[in-house]
Amino acid sequence: MKPKQPASTRAVAKTKNKGNEGRGGRTRRDRGSTRFTASEVRGLIGQAGGRIDWRGLVAASQAAGPREITQLRQMLRGLERTGELQRDFAGNYYIPSTGRRETGVIERTGSGLAVNGVAVKHRKKLSLRPGDEIRYVVVDDVAVAEEILNHSRQPVVGVLRWHGRYAHVEALGAQTGRVELVEMPDDCADGDTVAVHVTGTSRRGLVGVVESVIEASSVLEQAVRSAVKAYEIPDEWPDAVVRAAKKLPKSVQPGRHGDRRDLTDMALVTIDGATAKDFDDAVYAEPLPGRARGWRLVVAIADVEHYVKAGSSLDREAVVRGTSVYFPEHVISMLPEAISNGLCSLQPDKVRLALVCDMEISPKGLVTDFEFYDAVIHSHGRLIYEEVEAYLEQGEHGWSDKICRSLDTLNAVYRAFRDARGERGALDFVTHEGVLVIEKSQVKDIAPVKRLLAHQLIEEAMIAANVCAARFLEGVGVGALYRVHEAPDPTKLDELREMLSYTGVRLSPGVVAPAALQEALGKLASKRNGWLYGQLALRTMRQAIYSPDNQGHYGLALERYMHFTSPIRRYPDLVVHRAIKAVLKGKRSQLPSADDLLWLGQRCSSNERRAESAGWMVDGWLKCDFLKDRIGDVLPGIIATVTEFGVFVELEGYFVQGLVHISMLGGDYYHFNPRLLSLVGEKSGRRFVLGDQVRVLVRQVEPQQGRIDLALEGTLPESGGRGRKRGTTRKGRARR
Repeated sequence: MKPKQPASTRAVAKTKNKGNEGRGGRTRRDRGSTRFTASEVRGLIGQAGGRIDWRGLVAASQAAGPREITQLRQMLRGLERTGELQRDFAGNYYIPSTGRRETGVIERTGSGLAVNGVAVKHRKKLSLRPGDEIRYVVVDDVAVAEEILNHSRQPVVGVLRWHGRYAHVEALGAQTGRVELVEMPDDCADGDTVAVHVTGTSRRGLVGVVESVIEASSVLEQAVRSAVKAYEIPDEWPDAVVRAAKKLPKSVQPGRHGDRRDLTDMALVTIDGATAKDFDDAVYAEPLPGRARGWRLVVAIADVEHYVKAGSSLDREAVVRGTSVYFPEHVISMLPEAISNGLCSLQPDKVRLALVCDMEISPKGLVTDFEFYDAVIHSHGRLIYEEVEAYLEQGEHGWSDKICRSLDTLNAVYRAFRDARGERGALDFVTHEGVLVIEKSQVKDIAPVKRLLAHQLIEEAMIAANVCAARFLEGVGVGALYRVHEAPDPTKLDELREMLSYTGVRLSPGVVAPAALQEALGKLASKRNGWLYGQLALRTMRQAIYSPDNQGHYGLALERYMHFTSPIRRYPDLVVHRAIKAVLKGKRSQLPSADDLLWLGQRCSSNERRAESAGWMVDGWLKCDFLKDRIGDVLPGIIATVTEFGVFVELEGYFVQGLVHISMLGGDYYHFNPRLLSLVGEKSGRRFVLGDQVRVLVRQVEPQQGRIDLALEGTLPESGGRGRKRGTTRKGRARR
């Protein structure tokens, strides 16, 4: 069936037969000329109000036949290359505001790429990477890349793929696409993980040569080494840092710190996971004395600032790393082991220096008073979450009475905090995650993550201390880094609102308060697979960042919030510690400027994204590798995401998702409904909806890419898929 002619084109077609006047009073082009001029194109865009898409431009130009249309397209491409013309993300052409051309090196930020502090517009044909030196022009506060002057020296890490005599490398993680190889490596096999040095570009994208093969003794080691290299995570200590670490004292001498409060008799304990090694927080609680109602809550945090001074070699390297990066059975620490696992680790029965937040908590879970001070402490016990859970539920323990009394009081404090959390409407989604069970560097199982009462007890104590840090610094007018979590994206929130309406749950229009969103999700939590709705809500959320400007924390429903409790593994916490200690010691002049804080916030946010992405990459790699033995098996699953190109199915018991491509749904046309998150067959009427239970065949698993290809049971393709009617969507036929 011939497609319907666009309205704008039909309108022009009618005027062409009425003389030489085109749209807008413009004289029809001389048919003897087949070359459009730059000024003519700019004039057409101006007459259209400053923005116009390709079809509208063809109609307005009255291009006659394929030859003139080709000439028009060539002119547009030329004007785009010179920066005289740009396209917005909707595909409309416009004339950019003038800006001088500059050069700079691309950096990765929390939200994407930037050059000289200006966000870079992503242009796929340039295949931009952090470290590339580019020529660009600033247009509407965005750096539009025009040319790559020098490619980044950082290698691209990916999977080698052979195609006869040719080969390319499919990049891992967030790196750019693929790299065509200009030289065929002799010592590589298809499927090897390699590092590629980029030498230039071609019409297909980047080209390069294999620099090295990433080899390891286990899949776990290979995944970690690949992620570290792919995300440029520093994993070796500079010589200056090694020398500085060696000069640190081996232990803490209590008598040398008479200016600190002595809390060594207080039954402070650490409560962490069984595999934790860096213990940076200890807690204690007791009822308030006398007739006062409520509790005293003490949160003691390792005093990292005492050993890591601003501007030192230790500090400079901590800024570069920004955060510790955690992998299964492996961690890349922000600080050397002498600090992270030694001097600043609150190990049991060892004297340590701490910065303490000492709070008074009301029966309603409100902090009525608090103070910060330096102290000397020692942990009276290294407790594990599961052990604390067993004590709180069944009374099982092997600890002293002092520790047990503190745990009982901590439990009472937690319950008050929990009620206060519900009162203010903080978000609390139903979790649905799996943790890898590793034995001898091999994945033996994937177990569901259990959120214990003991976890929540510590979380609420840390949240209270973090809020006190923000209140303290605000009260004395000293800046630091807030942990900012803005309200959800309005457009995404509208989509969630409409989708929830089909379940009978209503969200008020406009910006939704956390309490209202939590109430809506609470109504769906009892449904089978209610966690899916929490997952949808999470997609509307903005990423939390570090910033010197307080914009509140939406998820926790707090007006102010800072990270204070983990200075061993997070640099923003160390910044907050320095600010608090500067106030306590009267040395505010040594604090960073507002500009320095802004830069630090952006850097720390970017490093946090990097660490998260590397962790997700390794997690996906290992889960997929665990599934390799199930290729050819049919497994139960649930539709967790619906898109126009297929459905993502979470495999039951594996906590990992694979794609059932639309071509694997049978021979039919499928209509995608983004509001209902469904695909509906045009002829069969078959529906695939979020939350549907399905059985799927594991067709292919690519561990390095974290990719699993599935097919619905009973809809297997014929050999190669040829000669078979493939599934398509009406919105842009089958993606093949």
